[in-house]
Amino acid sequence: MSLHFDSLPPLSLYIHIPWCIKKCPYCDFNSHALESVGQALPEQQYLNVLFQDLDNDLFYVQGRKLHSIFFGGGTPSLLSAAALEKILSYVEAKIGFESGIEITLEANPGTFEYQKFADFKVAGINRLSIGVQSFDNQHLKKLGRVHQQQEAIAAAQAARQLGLNFNLDLMHGLPDQSPEQALNDLNIAIELEPDHLSWYQLTIEANTVYYSDPPLL
Repeated sequence: MSLHFDSLPPLSLYIHIPWCIKKCPYCDFNSHALESVGQALPEQQYLNVLFQDLDNDLFYVQGRKLHSIFFGGGTPSLLSAAALEKILSYVEAKIGFESGIEITLEANPGTFEYQKFADFKVAGINRLSIGVQSFDNQHLKKLGRVHQQQEAIAAAQAARQLGLNFNLDLMHGLPDQSPEQALNDLNIAIELEPDHLSWYQLTIEANTVYYSDPPLL
């Protein structure tokens, strides 16, 4: 079977990192909480499996180079910069990158360290998608998030200082959230001048804590 290159869309790659510090009650993604804070990830074992998975799908590249890569999860910012660099080096060697490729890493403000963000940039990350969800500490607690307002603001400011393109993820329709509180979250996000802002409604998904014990939205 062969495909015509002219008819194919630009090539993008999604890379899933399944670990997180804590499973949020609304999350239905394939993510798994660490047994303890600071637990070492089996990075090289996972990289080996990722590389095999990529090799199995190389047929679908069809001569194209990548124009974007997105690391999602889970919490990809739990990975070391060295592991990210290994992944990007392998992918570039196998497929190749378009000039100006966008490489995004989802980041949890609860795992924020300025030096770690700087190391991610050196590894090849040029865009961060920061999972803020809310700037209200009470709402963050109800959502099971491991960060507070100030950490979210600091993460956004660090991304800007490092010259990284960044997105802020916000949610609205939260338990016990008023429209005024939702708009306050939005105004704080706008003041941080992200390059992109996603603002989406909390939905109750199957196989989540919120599904078995639904809050009033």
